[in-house]
Amino acid sequence: MASEGGRRSVCIVGGSGQIGERLIRAFAARGWSVVATHCRTPRPGTLPLDACDANQVRALISRLRPGLLVNSLNAPGGTDACEDDPALAQRLHLDTARHLIDAAAEVGSRFVQISTDYVFDGRGGPYREDAVPAPLSQLGRAKLEAERYALARAPGSLVLRTSFVFSWAPQTGTKNFVMQRFDQDRRGEAIRVPNDQVGNVTYAPNFAEALVELVEAGASGIYHVAGTTRCSKYEWALRVAEFFGMDRRLIHGVSTAELNQRGPRPRESGFRLEKAQAALKRTRLMSLDEGLADLEEEMALVQGARQTR
Repeated sequence: MASEGGRRSVCIVGGSGQIGERLIRAFAARGWSVVATHCRTPRPGTLPLDACDANQVRALISRLRPGLLVNSLNAPGGTDACEDDPALAQRLHLDTARHLIDAAAEVGSRFVQISTDYVFDGRGGPYREDAVPAPLSQLGRAKLEAERYALARAPGSLVLRTSFVFSWAPQTGTKNFVMQRFDQDRRGEAIRVPNDQVGNVTYAPNFAEALVELVEAGASGIYHVAGTTRCSKYEWALRVAEFFGMDRRLIHGVSTAELNQRGPRPRESGFRLEKAQAALKRTRLMSLDEGLADLEEEMALVQGARQTR
């Protein structure tokens, strides 16, 4: 692996997002030299990068020459937006990945692509890594093509699929599922949550630690890395409410069909985790309750620090 100043070096693209921000911490805790980028939301120490611009990507990566390049972009084009505009899925989720993969290959950087359970149709979950992908949505198709491009263009690449990611992340500007629950409960706002979309609930700091360990172990190919609790989004919302004393009466479980979402979602999805669990010696994949307990502790530490200022 190439190095910067004699140390292990990593460039995290999308470092201001939920997963990227946790990757910065996880790599730094292991002694890596870390450089991270942002596109729309600057964070202290991050470099600006529009990954849609191939020339901009090539220039930055050729200058940094990191030993490892991680694509943790949190692109704004979600499932519904990509279904409305397939070109958006191509530009934000596939072209950006291709630009990063090409740049990594040109300088000999190892590459990590973070992917999703949306590469599956949700008719036969939980899925193993060797299950045949069958994406339902434009977003899922773009993510699958990005996986395939990484594995073909940059041998030794690592592809990590995950799902239902959450954390305490007020500083990122993004609103993950749990952060939304806090806001909606505070406003007394009733919500409708799908009771037929099932996946593995994943705590972002735990995912980041697992990714770092797999990288350090020299893992390559596809791994499913997620939390051990597999449930519906409705069950997830109820558990968050129970854990933090929120009003359960505000949470209404409905079918996906009732939500009339424009982009199709996998229903019976989620992962088999045995491959990752066998490879991970230092990191234990967490359950939902373990992730919520860790999040609660982090919230208390942050609030305590504010009160002492």
